[in-house]
Amino acid sequence: VCSVSAPIRNASGQVIAAISISGPNSRMGAAPGRRYAPLVMAAGKYLTDALVKASTSR
Repeated sequence: VCSVSAPIRNASGQVIAAISISGPNSRMGAAPGRRYAPLVMAAGKYLTDALVKASTSR
Protein backbone atom coordinates (compact mmCIF):
# COMPACT_ATOMS: atom_id res chain seq x y z
CA VAL A 1 0.00 0.00 0.00
CA CYS A 2 1.18 3.52 -0.73
CA SER A 3 -0.32 6.95 -0.21
CA VAL A 4 0.13 10.58 -1.15
CA SER A 5 -1.15 13.37 1.08
CA ALA A 6 -1.18 17.14 1.37
CA PRO A 7 -1.99 19.53 4.21
CA ILE A 8 -5.05 21.73 4.48
CA ARG A 9 -4.38 24.93 6.41
CA ASN A 10 -6.46 27.59 8.12
CA ALA A 11 -6.07 31.34 7.68
CA SER A 12 -3.23 31.35 10.24
CA GLY A 13 -1.28 28.76 8.27
CA GLN A 14 -1.83 25.99 10.79
CA VAL A 15 -2.45 22.50 9.45
CA ILE A 16 -6.01 21.57 10.40
CA ALA A 17 -6.64 18.61 8.11
CA ALA A 18 -5.18 16.60 5.26
CA ILE A 19 -6.30 15.17 1.98
CA SER A 20 -4.88 11.90 0.74
CA ILE A 21 -5.20 9.10 -1.74
CA SER A 22 -4.00 5.57 -1.17
CA GLY A 23 -4.04 2.24 -2.90
CA PRO A 24 -2.10 -0.92 -3.55
CA ASN A 25 1.30 -0.54 -5.20
CA SER A 26 0.08 -2.57 -8.16
CA ARG A 27 -2.57 0.07 -8.93
CA MET A 28 -0.70 3.23 -7.92
CA GLY A 29 2.35 2.43 -10.05
CA ALA A 30 6.09 2.56 -9.48
CA ALA A 31 6.29 6.28 -8.62
CA PRO A 32 2.97 7.37 -7.08
CA GLY A 33 4.44 10.54 -5.59
CA ARG A 34 5.64 11.78 -8.94
CA ARG A 35 2.35 10.85 -10.60
CA TYR A 36 -0.20 11.97 -8.01
CA ALA A 37 1.51 14.57 -5.79
CA PRO A 38 0.79 17.52 -8.10
CA LEU A 39 -2.92 16.64 -8.13
CA VAL A 40 -3.17 16.04 -4.39
CA MET A 41 -1.21 19.22 -3.61
CA ALA A 42 -3.50 21.21 -5.93
CA ALA A 43 -6.54 19.79 -4.13
CA GLY A 44 -5.03 20.73 -0.75
CA LYS A 45 -4.35 24.26 -1.95
CA TYR A 46 -7.87 24.55 -3.36
CA LEU A 47 -9.40 23.49 -0.04
CA THR A 48 -7.06 25.76 1.92
CA ASP A 49 -7.95 28.72 -0.28
CA ALA A 50 -11.68 27.99 0.08
CA LEU A 51 -11.41 27.79 3.88
CA VAL A 52 -9.39 30.99 4.11
CA LYS A 53 -11.84 32.81 1.83
CA ALA A 54 -14.83 31.57 3.86
CA SER A 55 -13.25 32.63 7.14
CA THR A 56 -12.37 36.12 5.91
CA SER A 57 -15.78 36.80 4.36
CA ARG A 58 -17.64 36.57 7.67
